[in-house]
Amino acid sequence: MLKFFLVGWVCLGQGVDYKCVRMASEVVHPTYESCNEYYQLVATDLADTGAELNFTCVQAGLIEDVL
Repeated sequence: MLKFFLVGWVCLGQGVDYKCVRMASEVVHPTYESCNEYYQLVATDLADTGAELNFTCVQAGLIEDVL
């Protein structure tokens, strides 16, 4: 059975204080579709914070290649 994780970047701040952090979700998803739906919910929740998000769903077996 394939498992998927959400991995990517979150960037916050302005000017000199602008910081980006590489992140991965702790939530394991059984399908790419459920992982992508989860990302859409997270992106919607963080839309008003001014955070920039760039995430993708990655198969668990390939996560070391992405991170």
